[in-house]
Amino acid sequence: GGAYCGGWEGGKAHGHGICTGPKGQGEYSGSWNYGFEVVGIYTWPSGNTYEGYWSQGKRHGLGIETKGRWVYRGEWTHGFKGRYGARQSMSSGAKYEGTWNNGLQDGYGTETYADGGTYQGQFTNGMRHGYGVRQSVPYGMASVVRSPLRTSLSSLRSEHSNGTLPQQDSSAANPESLPLSPTITRGGFALSLYAEAEAGKPKKGGLFRRGSLLGKLKKSESKSSLASQKSRVSFLKSESGISSAASDATSTVSLGEGAEGEEYPPFESDIDATTTETYMGEWKNDKRAGFGISERSSGLKYEGEWLGSYGCTTLPDGKKEEGKYRHNVLIKGMKKRVIPLKSAKIRQKVDRSVEGAQRAAAIARQKSEIAASRTAHAKAKAEGSEQAAQAANNESGIARMMARELSPDFYQPG
Repeated sequence: GGAYCGGWEGGKAHGHGICTGPKGQGEYSGSWNYGFEVVGIYTWPSGNTYEGYWSQGKRHGLGIETKGRWVYRGEWTHGFKGRYGARQSMSSGAKYEGTWNNGLQDGYGTETYADGGTYQGQFTNGMRHGYGVRQSVPYGMASVVRSPLRTSLSSLRSEHSNGTLPQQDSSAANPESLPLSPTITRGGFALSLYAEAEAGKPKKGGLFRRGSLLGKLKKSESKSSLASQKSRVSFLKSESGISSAASDATSTVSLGEGAEGEEYPPFESDIDATTTETYMGEWKNDKRAGFGISERSSGLKYEGEWLGSYGCTTLPDGKKEEGKYRHNVLIKGMKKRVIPLKSAKIRQKVDRSVEGAQRAAAIARQKSEIAASRTAHAKAKAEGSEQAAQAANNESGIARMMARELSPDFYQPG
């Protein structure tokens, strides 16, 4: 069993004292109130710690938890994180600041990724869900992502003390991509502008045209179009000089392999290092889904449904591509020279999708503003938890001093 050394009253720990677990594993040092912890430091056998307030045997009030490489600062409610608090990686700097429920991000908040990109909006059960705004950093600064498990705060959401991801299907682990080797992408960039297909290569249905945004947005469920080996090499070269160390806290979209035998046009290889990309719209289960608008500072923009179906692409030169998309390819366009279609019906569907995207973007901006307010409150609670941790350290110091006076030989793991 465990051992206790300190103040005692009415047959219970009271005042200041230290309690250790079996074989000296784990320790609480601080103040007590008739058998219950009040304020102090708890150290787990793993080395994880909590410094702060307690109530009825559970963490409650303000406090700081250090667990593996993650630190949570803020409020606690009956043993769970929240309602307001901030969690940050000590290694990458990735963080979440906002509201929590049952120990998970829930409500409104801001995720800041290792490269400085952000998501601001709604969360449900630890995932981006509802409406929100994803803002990238300039392309030259955005994290280069190579690994299927290096996704948007997947590790931040993991409760594993060592910060590793639980075993799961790669498509489930990666909320915005379906990476297949060799895969390179940048955090927060989801649009791809394609160039003319290589001469001599067959063109599927004659759909590929110079300057077309044939793919709207990469998504986890589909096989994304990929360039030829020649184009891929040029793309890899364009990434040279940029750190390939992928962050565990980047929101990514990856280019995947097309089905064997399919021909796809090359993608753009030159993106200006200062280019940024913003997505405003719906999110479902940590993925961009539903309606939304994704826009680059270069002028490239997509408005419409996120997971396939109808939408409108505006190219940097102001020209537009409208129609139905599948696997990131415009399969039903408005121009008759592309393919004979019932243009009026397609026009109606495109217009509905664009209107839906614009509404979703407006709601996302509103939710982002609410999230900014919640984030500010979470930051204030995180700062307050520093004072709580200081109080816990003071009480712990008193408890240790008392234990040494009462029993100099008492083992104090901490």
